[in-house]
Amino acid sequence: MSEFFAALVAVSAAELGDKTQFLALLLAARYANQRGAVIAGMLLGMIVMHGIASVIGYYLGDFLAADWLSYAVGALFILMGIAVLVPEKDEQVETNSKFFKLGAFLAAFLLLSVAEIGDKSQIVTMMLAAHYQSMFSVAAGAVVGMNLLLIPVIFFGAWITNRIPMRAIRIFGCLVFVSLGVIAIFSA
Repeated sequence: MSEFFAALVAVSAAELGDKTQFLALLLAARYANQRGAVIAGMLLGMIVMHGIASVIGYYLGDFLAADWLSYAVGALFILMGIAVLVPEKDEQVETNSKFFKLGAFLAAFLLLSVAEIGDKSQIVTMMLAAHYQSMFSVAAGAVVGMNLLLIPVIFFGAWITNRIPMRAIRIFGCLVFVSLGVIAIFSA
């Protein structure tokens, strides 16, 4: 599995049911007539935050032996798979946030950037960059994976959340993470 595709799948799984999806839904509702600006701001935030995570992971990989890194990535993915099953606490963004006064693009960029600090998807990006020793492919896969989940939420979020139970989404995310973890461990 290429590093781009691994990052795309892993970050998509990490984002299932995450607060970032709630944030995208909130921004889409707040700026209903400016969805392009919301998408552009979130995209820039994703590029910056996952670029940083990828660079950190790439240099972190220099300090770890390849076999141990594969075991660590595999174990971390299995743990994240279990963590995906646990609903997040309501870390909701205040609807009267001062960021909203900055306009659709800046609000989306800043809110996504703040929400992603230390988030599961950033940790996944960091570990994959360390594992594959690849900054650009992993960061690109992470950004594409997040876009595959967030852009539909911006356009169809309310409709989707009324039809697919969150429990099913969490179970699917868990299965993806555990599968990726097992693959990483056995590839060592």
